[in-house]
Amino acid sequence: MVSISFVLGTRPEIIKLAPLILEAQRRKISFNIIHTGQHYDVEMSEQFLKSLHIPSPDINLEVKSTALHTQLGKMITKLGNYYKKNKPDIVLAVGDTISVLAAALVSNQTDIPFGHIEAGLRSYDNTMPEEINRRIADSVATIHFAPSDKAVLNLLNEGIEPRRVFNTGNTIVDAIRIFSSKLSKAKTSQADKILQEVNGEYSICTIHRVSNVENKENLLEIIQALESFRGYLKIFLLHPRTEKKLHEYKLYDKFKQIEGLYIYKSVNYMSMLKLLTDEKCHLIITDSGGLVEEASILKIPCITIRPNTERPETVEGGVNFLVRPKALEILQTIEHLLSDKEIMKKMKEFSNPYGDGFSSGRILDILEEALTKLIFKSPESYKFGSKSFYLIDIQIPIKTASLEELYGCTVTMVYGTDGEPLPIPKKLGRGYRVKLSL
Repeated sequence: MVSISFVLGTRPEIIKLAPLILEAQRRKISFNIIHTGQHYDVEMSEQFLKSLHIPSPDINLEVKSTALHTQLGKMITKLGNYYKKNKPDIVLAVGDTISVLAAALVSNQTDIPFGHIEAGLRSYDNTMPEEINRRIADSVATIHFAPSDKAVLNLLNEGIEPRRVFNTGNTIVDAIRIFSSKLSKAKTSQADKILQEVNGEYSICTIHRVSNVENKENLLEIIQALESFRGYLKIFLLHPRTEKKLHEYKLYDKFKQIEGLYIYKSVNYMSMLKLLTDEKCHLIITDSGGLVEEASILKIPCITIRPNTERPETVEGGVNFLVRPKALEILQTIEHLLSDKEIMKKMKEFSNPYGDGFSSGRILDILEEALTKLIFKSPESYKFGSKSFYLIDIQIPIKTASLEELYGCTVTMVYGTDGEPLPIPKKLGRGYRVKLSL
Protein backbone atom coordinates (compact mmCIF):
# COMPACT_ATOMS: atom_id res chain seq x y z
CA MET A 1 0.00 0.00 0.00
CA VAL A 2 1.40 3.40 -1.04
CA SER A 3 1.72 6.07 1.65
CA ILE A 4 1.97 9.71 0.61
CA SER A 5 2.94 12.82 2.54
CA PHE A 6 1.39 15.95 1.02
CA VAL A 7 3.38 19.04 2.02
CA LEU A 8 1.63 22.40 1.69
CA GLY A 9 1.89 25.83 3.19
CA THR A 10 0.04 28.38 1.04
CA ARG A 11 -3.37 28.97 -0.49
CA PRO A 12 -2.37 28.01 -4.08
CA GLU A 13 -0.80 24.78 -2.81
CA ILE A 14 -3.97 23.84 -0.97
CA ILE A 15 -6.10 24.46 -4.06
CA LYS A 16 -3.83 22.51 -6.40
CA LEU A 17 -3.33 19.59 -4.02
CA ALA A 18 -7.02 19.36 -3.12
CA PRO A 19 -8.01 17.27 -6.18
CA LEU A 20 -5.11 14.88 -5.49
CA ILE A 21 -6.07 14.50 -1.84
CA LEU A 22 -9.70 13.86 -2.76
CA GLU A 23 -8.66 11.29 -5.37
CA ALA A 24 -6.33 9.59 -2.87
CA GLN A 25 -9.27 9.40 -0.45
CA ARG A 26 -11.46 7.89 -3.15
CA ARG A 27 -8.81 5.23 -3.90
CA LYS A 28 -8.27 4.59 -0.19
CA ILE A 29 -4.58 5.44 -0.51
CA SER A 30 -2.86 6.09 2.81
CA PHE A 31 -1.72 9.69 3.18
CA ASN A 32 -1.02 12.46 5.63
CA ILE A 33 -1.00 16.23 5.25
CA ILE A 34 1.83 18.37 6.55
CA HIS A 35 1.18 22.12 6.82
CA THR A 36 4.43 24.05 7.13
CA GLY A 37 2.70 27.12 8.56
CA GLN A 38 4.04 29.36 5.79
CA HIS A 39 0.63 31.05 5.61
CA TYR A 40 -0.48 30.75 9.18
CA ASP A 41 -3.31 33.30 8.98
CA VAL A 42 -6.64 31.44 9.18
CA GLU A 43 -8.02 33.53 6.34
CA MET A 44 -5.16 32.49 4.06
CA SER A 45 -5.12 28.83 4.95
CA GLU A 46 -7.60 27.06 7.22
CA GLN A 47 -10.67 28.43 5.44
CA PHE A 48 -9.46 26.95 2.17
CA LEU A 49 -9.09 23.51 3.68
CA LYS A 50 -12.58 23.67 5.20
CA SER A 51 -14.27 25.03 2.09
CA LEU A 52 -12.78 22.26 -0.07
CA HIS A 53 -13.67 19.50 2.41
CA ILE A 54 -10.01 18.55 2.81
CA PRO A 55 -8.97 16.87 6.07
CA SER A 56 -7.21 19.04 8.60
CA PRO A 57 -3.40 18.70 8.51
CA ASP A 58 -1.98 15.84 10.54
CA ILE A 59 0.65 18.27 11.72
CA ASN A 60 1.28 22.00 11.46
CA LEU A 61 4.98 22.81 11.68
CA GLU A 62 4.04 26.38 12.67
CA VAL A 63 6.98 27.96 10.88
CA LYS A 64 5.83 31.55 11.01
CA SER A 65 6.63 34.16 8.37
CA THR A 66 10.16 35.37 9.03
CA ALA A 67 13.30 35.97 6.99
CA LEU A 68 13.34 33.37 4.19
CA HIS A 69 16.59 31.74 5.26
CA THR A 70 15.29 31.39 8.83
CA GLN A 71 11.97 30.04 7.59
CA LEU A 72 13.71 27.51 5.35
CA GLY A 73 16.01 26.34 8.15
CA LYS A 74 13.13 25.75 10.56
CA MET A 75 11.11 23.88 7.92
CA ILE A 76 14.05 21.63 7.06
CA THR A 77 14.61 20.73 10.70
CA LYS A 78 10.96 20.00 11.48
CA LEU A 79 10.25 18.17 8.22
CA GLY A 80 13.37 16.03 8.69
CA ASN A 81 12.23 14.96 12.14
CA TYR A 82 8.76 14.14 10.83
CA TYR A 83 10.02 12.15 7.83
CA LYS A 84 12.37 10.07 9.97
CA LYS A 85 9.56 9.14 12.32
CA ASN A 86 6.81 8.47 9.76
CA LYS A 87 8.79 7.29 6.67
CA PRO A 88 6.27 7.91 3.84
CA ASP A 89 6.77 6.10 0.52
CA ILE A 90 6.82 9.43 -1.28
CA VAL A 91 6.50 13.14 -0.55
CA LEU A 92 4.46 15.33 -2.92
CA ALA A 93 4.47 19.12 -3.13
CA VAL A 94 3.27 21.56 -5.77
CA GLY A 95 4.70 24.82 -7.00
CA ASP A 96 7.63 27.02 -6.05
CA THR A 97 7.38 28.22 -2.46
CA ILE A 98 9.81 27.86 0.43
CA SER A 99 7.62 24.98 1.62
CA VAL A 100 8.24 23.12 -1.66
CA LEU A 101 11.98 23.77 -1.52
CA ALA A 102 12.19 22.49 2.05
CA ALA A 103 10.15 19.37 1.18
CA ALA A 104 12.42 18.60 -1.77
CA LEU A 105 15.70 19.08 0.10
CA VAL A 106 14.66 17.07 3.15
CA SER A 107 13.29 14.23 1.01
CA ASN A 108 16.61 14.05 -0.79
CA GLN A 109 18.60 13.99 2.45
CA THR A 110 16.41 11.37 4.13
CA ASP A 111 16.31 9.07 1.09
CA ILE A 112 12.57 9.44 0.51
CA PRO A 113 11.34 9.88 -3.09
CA PHE A 114 10.08 13.39 -3.86
CA GLY A 115 7.48 14.12 -6.53
CA HIS A 116 7.33 17.68 -7.81
CA ILE A 117 3.92 18.65 -9.13
CA GLU A 118 3.98 21.59 -11.55
CA ALA A 119 7.59 20.76 -12.42
CA GLY A 120 9.41 22.49 -15.27
CA LEU A 121 7.90 25.97 -15.04
CA ARG A 122 10.56 28.55 -15.88
CA SER A 123 10.69 32.33 -16.10
CA TYR A 124 14.51 32.24 -16.33
CA ASP A 125 14.51 35.25 -14.02
CA ASN A 126 16.79 34.43 -11.11
CA THR A 127 15.81 37.62 -9.29
CA MET A 128 12.57 35.81 -8.41
CA PRO A 129 12.84 33.64 -5.27
CA GLU A 130 10.19 31.36 -6.79
CA GLU A 131 12.41 30.64 -9.80
CA ILE A 132 15.27 29.52 -7.58
CA ASN A 133 12.91 27.39 -5.47
CA ARG A 134 11.40 25.51 -8.40
CA ARG A 135 14.72 24.93 -10.17
CA ILE A 136 16.35 23.48 -7.08
CA ALA A 137 13.26 21.37 -6.37
CA ASP A 138 13.37 19.99 -9.92
CA SER A 139 17.09 19.27 -9.69
CA VAL A 140 16.60 16.92 -6.70
CA ALA A 141 13.12 15.58 -7.49
CA THR A 142 12.76 11.85 -8.06
CA ILE A 143 9.81 12.23 -10.39
CA HIS A 144 8.46 15.28 -12.23
CA PHE A 145 4.81 15.96 -13.00
CA ALA A 146 4.85 18.69 -15.64
CA PRO A 147 1.73 20.73 -16.41
CA SER A 148 2.38 21.37 -20.12
CA ASP A 149 4.54 20.50 -23.13
CA LYS A 150 6.71 23.57 -22.57
CA ALA A 151 7.40 22.52 -19.00
CA VAL A 152 8.42 19.06 -20.23
CA LEU A 153 10.84 20.60 -22.73
CA ASN A 154 12.36 22.82 -20.04
CA LEU A 155 13.14 19.75 -17.93
CA LEU A 156 14.57 17.78 -20.84
CA ASN A 157 16.74 20.76 -21.84
CA GLU A 158 18.16 20.78 -18.32
CA GLY A 159 19.18 17.13 -18.57
CA ILE A 160 16.44 15.57 -16.44
CA GLU A 161 16.03 11.89 -17.33
CA PRO A 162 13.04 11.50 -19.67
CA ARG A 163 11.81 8.42 -17.77
CA ARG A 164 11.29 10.64 -14.74
CA VAL A 165 9.25 13.30 -16.58
CA PHE A 166 5.50 13.04 -17.16
CA ASN A 167 3.14 15.56 -18.74
CA THR A 168 0.10 15.11 -16.53
CA GLY A 169 -1.52 18.51 -17.02
CA ASN A 170 -2.14 20.95 -14.20
CA THR A 171 -4.28 20.04 -11.21
CA ILE A 172 -5.75 23.57 -11.21
CA VAL A 173 -7.89 22.39 -14.15
CA ASP A 174 -9.07 19.51 -11.95
CA ALA A 175 -9.92 21.97 -9.19
CA ILE A 176 -12.00 24.14 -11.52
CA ARG A 177 -13.78 21.08 -12.96
CA ILE A 178 -14.53 19.53 -9.57
CA PHE A 179 -15.48 22.59 -7.58
CA SER A 180 -17.37 24.45 -10.32
CA SER A 181 -19.83 21.56 -10.38
CA LYS A 182 -20.46 22.08 -6.65
CA LEU A 183 -20.93 25.85 -6.73
CA SER A 184 -24.72 25.82 -6.76
CA LYS A 185 -24.81 23.96 -3.41
CA ALA A 186 -21.68 25.43 -1.85
CA LYS A 187 -21.49 28.01 0.91
CA THR A 188 -20.28 31.12 -0.88
CA SER A 189 -21.33 33.78 1.60
CA GLN A 190 -18.13 35.77 1.01
CA ALA A 191 -18.75 35.99 -2.73
CA ASP A 192 -22.47 36.63 -2.21
CA LYS A 193 -21.69 39.60 0.02
CA ILE A 194 -19.20 41.01 -2.49
CA LEU A 195 -21.55 40.60 -5.45
CA GLN A 196 -24.32 42.32 -3.52
CA GLU A 197 -22.09 45.29 -2.74
CA VAL A 198 -20.40 45.46 -6.16
CA ASN A 199 -23.49 45.97 -8.24
CA GLY A 200 -22.13 45.99 -11.79
CA GLU A 201 -19.53 44.63 -14.19
CA TYR A 202 -16.16 44.22 -12.53
CA SER A 203 -12.50 43.29 -12.69
CA ILE A 204 -10.65 41.25 -10.06
CA CYS A 205 -7.32 42.58 -8.81
CA THR A 206 -4.64 40.86 -6.73
CA ILE A 207 -1.11 42.17 -6.16
CA HIS A 208 1.31 40.50 -3.76
CA ARG A 209 4.75 39.88 -5.31
CA VAL A 210 7.77 41.27 -3.51
CA SER A 211 8.94 43.16 -6.61
CA ASN A 212 5.62 45.04 -6.74
CA VAL A 213 4.63 45.59 -3.12
CA GLU A 214 8.00 46.00 -1.44
CA ASN A 215 9.00 48.71 -3.87
CA LYS A 216 7.18 51.94 -3.03
CA GLU A 217 7.59 53.39 -6.52
CA ASN A 218 6.14 50.30 -8.20
CA LEU A 219 3.27 50.08 -5.74
CA LEU A 220 2.43 53.75 -6.29
CA GLU A 221 2.42 53.24 -10.07
CA ILE A 222 -0.05 50.37 -9.71
CA ILE A 223 -2.30 52.51 -7.49
CA GLN A 224 -2.22 55.30 -10.07
CA ALA A 225 -3.18 52.85 -12.82
CA LEU A 226 -6.18 51.68 -10.78
CA GLU A 227 -7.16 55.31 -10.16
CA SER A 228 -7.17 56.00 -13.89
CA PHE A 229 -8.96 52.84 -14.98
CA ARG A 230 -12.71 53.52 -15.05
CA GLY A 231 -13.89 50.73 -17.38
CA TYR A 232 -15.18 48.42 -14.67
CA LEU A 233 -15.65 48.37 -10.95
CA LYS A 234 -12.63 46.85 -9.24
CA ILE A 235 -12.70 44.05 -6.65
CA PHE A 236 -9.33 44.13 -4.91
CA LEU A 237 -8.51 41.04 -2.82
CA LEU A 238 -5.92 42.36 -0.39
CA HIS A 239 -2.98 40.13 0.51
CA PRO A 240 -1.57 40.64 4.05
CA ARG A 241 1.86 41.58 2.65
CA THR A 242 0.30 44.22 0.39
CA GLU A 243 -1.80 45.65 3.22
CA LYS A 244 1.25 45.88 5.47
CA LYS A 245 3.27 47.73 2.85
CA LEU A 246 0.43 50.11 1.98
CA HIS A 247 0.37 51.21 5.61
CA GLU A 248 4.15 51.28 5.89
CA TYR A 249 4.48 53.53 2.82
CA LYS A 250 1.51 55.65 3.98
CA LEU A 251 -0.36 54.83 0.78
CA TYR A 252 -3.38 53.09 2.28
CA ASP A 253 -5.59 56.18 2.46
CA LYS A 254 -4.84 57.02 -1.17
CA PHE A 255 -5.51 53.42 -2.13
CA LYS A 256 -8.88 53.05 -0.38
CA GLN A 257 -10.16 56.31 -1.92
CA ILE A 258 -9.83 55.04 -5.50
CA GLU A 259 -13.15 55.50 -7.27
CA GLY A 260 -14.93 52.21 -7.98
CA LEU A 261 -12.51 50.18 -5.85
CA TYR A 262 -13.90 47.61 -3.41
CA ILE A 263 -11.34 46.20 -0.98
CA TYR A 264 -11.76 42.77 0.63
CA LYS A 265 -9.68 40.26 2.53
CA SER A 266 -8.89 36.93 0.88
CA VAL A 267 -11.90 34.72 0.22
CA ASN A 268 -12.16 30.94 0.27
CA TYR A 269 -11.78 29.07 -2.99
CA MET A 270 -15.46 28.39 -3.62
CA SER A 271 -16.19 32.11 -3.29
CA MET A 272 -13.23 32.94 -5.52
CA LEU A 273 -14.49 30.53 -8.14
CA LYS A 274 -17.95 32.09 -7.96
CA LEU A 275 -16.44 35.55 -8.54
CA LEU A 276 -14.38 34.29 -11.48
CA THR A 277 -17.24 32.46 -13.18
CA ASP A 278 -19.86 35.19 -12.72
CA GLU A 279 -20.93 36.70 -16.05
CA LYS A 280 -20.12 40.19 -14.74
CA CYS A 281 -16.39 39.35 -14.38
CA HIS A 282 -14.58 40.74 -17.42
CA LEU A 283 -10.94 41.27 -16.49
CA ILE A 284 -8.15 40.07 -14.17
CA ILE A 285 -5.34 42.38 -13.03
CA THR A 286 -2.73 40.45 -11.09
CA ASP A 287 0.85 39.37 -10.51
CA SER A 288 -0.19 35.86 -9.42
CA GLY A 289 0.84 32.92 -11.57
CA GLY A 290 -2.01 30.76 -10.30
CA LEU A 291 -4.66 33.32 -11.12
CA VAL A 292 -3.21 33.62 -14.63
CA GLU A 293 -3.85 29.90 -15.10
CA GLU A 294 -7.42 30.19 -13.85
CA ALA A 295 -8.04 33.20 -16.10
CA SER A 296 -6.74 31.32 -19.14
CA ILE A 297 -8.81 28.22 -18.39
CA LEU A 298 -11.95 30.33 -17.91
CA LYS A 299 -11.00 32.59 -20.86
CA ILE A 300 -10.99 35.83 -18.92
CA PRO A 301 -8.62 38.55 -20.22
CA CYS A 302 -5.67 38.91 -17.87
CA ILE A 303 -3.17 41.72 -17.28
CA THR A 304 -0.07 40.45 -15.46
CA ILE A 305 2.06 43.13 -13.84
CA ARG A 306 5.40 41.41 -14.31
CA PRO A 307 8.18 41.62 -16.93
CA ASN A 308 8.13 37.84 -17.50
CA THR A 309 6.18 34.69 -16.74
CA GLU A 310 6.79 31.00 -16.14
CA ARG A 311 3.53 30.36 -18.01
CA PRO A 312 4.41 31.53 -21.56
CA GLU A 313 1.60 29.46 -23.08
CA THR A 314 -0.88 32.04 -21.81
CA VAL A 315 0.98 34.92 -23.44
CA GLU A 316 1.49 33.09 -26.73
CA GLY A 317 -2.18 32.11 -26.69
CA GLY A 318 -3.24 35.74 -26.41
CA VAL A 319 -5.09 35.49 -23.09
CA ASN A 320 -2.41 36.99 -20.82
CA PHE A 321 -0.64 40.32 -21.31
CA LEU A 322 2.59 41.17 -19.51
CA VAL A 323 3.20 44.75 -18.47
CA ARG A 324 5.74 46.53 -16.30
CA PRO A 325 4.61 48.29 -13.08
CA LYS A 326 4.14 51.60 -14.88
CA ALA A 327 0.77 53.34 -14.62
CA LEU A 328 0.61 54.49 -18.24
CA GLU A 329 1.65 51.09 -19.64
CA ILE A 330 -0.87 49.26 -17.48
CA LEU A 331 -3.68 51.57 -18.51
CA GLN A 332 -2.80 51.48 -22.21
CA THR A 333 -2.61 47.68 -22.19
CA ILE A 334 -6.00 47.37 -20.51
CA GLU A 335 -7.64 49.77 -22.95
CA HIS A 336 -6.05 48.03 -25.95
CA LEU A 337 -7.11 44.60 -24.71
CA LEU A 338 -10.72 45.56 -24.09
CA SER A 339 -11.17 47.50 -27.33
CA ASP A 340 -9.52 45.10 -29.81
CA LYS A 341 -12.09 42.68 -31.24
CA GLU A 342 -9.38 40.41 -32.66
CA ILE A 343 -7.91 39.91 -29.21
CA MET A 344 -11.29 38.97 -27.79
CA LYS A 345 -11.92 36.58 -30.71
CA LYS A 346 -8.53 34.92 -30.20
CA MET A 347 -9.29 34.57 -26.51
CA LYS A 348 -12.51 32.68 -27.18
CA GLU A 349 -10.62 30.30 -29.48
CA PHE A 350 -7.81 29.71 -26.97
CA SER A 351 -7.20 26.02 -26.25
CA ASN A 352 -6.26 25.37 -22.64
CA PRO A 353 -2.69 23.91 -22.57
CA TYR A 354 -2.97 22.51 -19.03
CA GLY A 355 -4.95 19.34 -19.58
CA ASP A 356 -8.47 17.99 -19.40
CA GLY A 357 -9.08 18.22 -15.66
CA PHE A 358 -8.06 14.67 -14.78
CA SER A 359 -4.41 15.26 -13.87
CA SER A 360 -4.79 13.94 -10.34
CA GLY A 361 -5.79 10.48 -11.52
CA ARG A 362 -2.82 10.37 -13.90
CA ILE A 363 -0.40 11.39 -11.17
CA LEU A 364 -1.63 8.68 -8.80
CA ASP A 365 -1.64 6.07 -11.60
CA ILE A 366 2.00 6.92 -12.37
CA LEU A 367 2.96 6.87 -8.69
CA GLU A 368 1.40 3.50 -8.00
CA GLU A 369 3.28 2.00 -10.94
CA ALA A 370 6.56 3.84 -10.41
CA LEU A 371 6.86 2.85 -6.76
CA THR A 372 7.01 -0.81 -7.78
CA LYS A 373 9.76 -0.27 -10.37
CA LEU A 374 13.42 0.74 -10.38
CA ILE A 375 12.62 4.34 -11.23
CA PHE A 376 13.48 5.41 -7.66
CA LYS A 377 16.59 3.24 -7.30
CA SER A 378 20.21 3.96 -8.15
CA PRO A 379 21.77 1.83 -10.91
CA GLU A 380 23.60 -1.23 -9.65
CA SER A 381 26.31 -0.78 -12.27
CA TYR A 382 27.21 1.78 -14.91
CA LYS A 383 29.89 2.42 -17.49
CA PHE A 384 30.11 6.18 -17.30
CA GLY A 385 29.42 9.07 -14.95
CA SER A 386 28.74 12.11 -17.11
CA LYS A 387 26.76 11.25 -20.21
CA SER A 388 27.93 11.47 -23.80
CA PHE A 389 25.46 13.03 -26.23
CA TYR A 390 25.00 12.44 -29.96
CA LEU A 391 22.69 13.90 -32.60
CA ILE A 392 21.27 11.61 -35.26
CA ASP A 393 18.80 12.15 -38.09
CA ILE A 394 15.92 9.71 -38.44
CA GLN A 395 15.82 8.27 -41.96
CA ILE A 396 12.83 5.94 -41.53
CA PRO A 397 10.00 6.03 -38.95
CA ILE A 398 10.88 4.06 -35.84
CA LYS A 399 9.49 3.60 -32.34
CA THR A 400 11.44 5.53 -29.71
CA ALA A 401 11.79 2.41 -27.55
CA SER A 402 13.17 0.45 -30.53
CA LEU A 403 15.77 3.15 -31.23
CA GLU A 404 16.88 3.11 -27.59
CA GLU A 405 17.19 -0.67 -27.65
CA LEU A 406 19.09 -0.60 -30.95
CA TYR A 407 21.71 1.89 -29.75
CA GLY A 408 21.66 1.02 -26.04
CA CYS A 409 20.90 4.68 -25.32
CA THR A 410 18.32 7.10 -24.00
CA VAL A 411 16.49 9.59 -26.23
CA THR A 412 16.79 12.90 -24.38
CA MET A 413 15.49 15.42 -26.94
CA VAL A 414 13.55 15.29 -30.20
CA TYR A 415 13.38 18.00 -32.86
CA GLY A 416 10.67 17.99 -35.53
CA THR A 417 11.13 18.53 -39.24
CA ASP A 418 10.82 22.28 -38.65
CA GLY A 419 13.65 22.20 -36.11
CA GLU A 420 11.35 22.90 -33.16
CA PRO A 421 11.82 20.77 -30.01
CA LEU A 422 9.06 18.28 -29.23
CA PRO A 423 8.04 16.32 -26.16
CA ILE A 424 9.52 12.86 -26.75
CA PRO A 425 6.94 10.92 -28.83
CA LYS A 426 6.41 7.17 -28.82
CA LYS A 427 7.25 7.06 -32.53
CA LEU A 428 9.92 9.09 -34.34
CA GLY A 429 9.06 10.37 -37.81
CA ARG A 430 11.30 10.59 -40.86
CA GLY A 431 13.29 13.84 -40.83
CA TYR A 432 13.27 14.15 -37.03
CA ARG A 433 16.57 14.94 -35.34
CA VAL A 434 17.20 13.12 -32.07
CA LYS A 435 19.66 13.72 -29.24
CA LEU A 436 20.85 10.49 -27.64
CA SER A 437 22.72 9.96 -24.39
CA LEU A 438 24.98 7.01 -23.67
